[in-house]
Amino acid sequence: MKINLFIPTLALVGITFFACTETKTIEISEEQETAATVAPIGDSAYSLSYAGLTAVIDFKNGGRLEALSLNDKNILSGKKVNPGNWGTSLWPAPQSAWGWPPSQELDNFAYTVVQDSTEIILKSKKDPKQSFVFTKAYKINTADTTLVVTYTILNDTTVAQKVAAWEISRVAPGGLTFYPSGDEAKRGLLAPLTKDSLGATWYQHKPETVPTTGAPGSTKVFADGKEGWLAQFSNGLLLVKSFEDVAAGKYAPEEGEIELYANPDHSYIEIEQQGTYVELKAHEELKYIVTYKLVKLPETSSVNISYKELLDLAHSSRK
Repeated sequence: MKINLFIPTLALVGITFFACTETKTIEISEEQETAATVAPIGDSAYSLSYAGLTAVIDFKNGGRLEALSLNDKNILSGKKVNPGNWGTSLWPAPQSAWGWPPSQELDNFAYTVVQDSTEIILKSKKDPKQSFVFTKAYKINTADTTLVVTYTILNDTTVAQKVAAWEISRVAPGGLTFYPSGDEAKRGLLAPLTKDSLGATWYQHKPETVPTTGAPGSTKVFADGKEGWLAQFSNGLLLVKSFEDVAAGKYAPEEGEIELYANPDHSYIEIEQQGTYVELKAHEELKYIVTYKLVKLPETSSVNISYKELLDLAHSSRK
C-alpha cells in the first residue's frame, strides 16, 4: 500500500513540476512580447518599435521625432520635403519672446543621449537667448501601443520667466485635421476655411484655398480646444495626439491651445498644440506629456468615412 501511495505522489510532483515549468516559460514569453525594441539607425538616430508601431528619433538633429509609422506607413513629413521644418519639434511659447528662427540649440543641434534602453531620453544644450534646456523622453506604452513623449523645460537661469510648451508636428498636405471645438473664436487666415460640426472643428487642406497674401507664417488658425486632443486623418491613417487640456485664455499671449499652419508652397501642414502658460522660477522646470496613437483604417472605409465615424474612432482610440 505504501508503494501504491508513493507512485501517484511522484506523478503528482512531476505534474506540478512540469506545470510550473510551463507557466514560467509562458511568463518569459509574455515579458519578451511586452518590451519595445530599441535599435540604432546609423550614428544619428534610434528606432523604437512595438507591435507594428515604429518611432524614429533623430538625436543629432534637435532630438526630433523624425517619423511615426504603423506597419511601415509613416504619418509625419520628412527632411526631403523641407530641410528645416520636418517631423515633430518642441518650441517655447510665445514666439514673440524669440522671433525667428527657432533656437538652434533646442531645435536643430545634437542632443546628449541620457538613456537608450527601453526608453530614449535626450537632453539639449542651453539656449543662449532664453536659457532654456529641453529634455525629451520617448517610450512606447505596450498596454495600448501608443508613443508617449515627455518633454521637460528647465529654466536654467537666475531669473523667473514665463513659458508654455509648444509641439509642432508636420504632416503631408491634403489631409483632414480636427479637434473638439473650444469656447473662444478662432483667429487667423485659415479660420474661414474651417468647419464646425458635431462639436468639433474640421480643416480639410486644399492647396488652392490657402491664402497667398499675408506675412510669412500667417497662414494659420489659432484656436481654443477641449478634451485635450488633436487628430489628423490622411492616407488611410488616423493620428490622435492627446495632451493636457488648457483652459481658455491660459495659453501664451498671441498664441492658441490649438494651431494649424499650411505652408504656402503646399508641401506640408503643421498640427500644433500648446500647454499652459506658466511662470518658472530660476532652475525650475515644467513637464508636458503628449501621447500619440496611430490607427490604420481599412482601404474600403478610408475614402468614404464620415465625420461621426472619425470622431468615434478618435474617442475610442483614447480609451
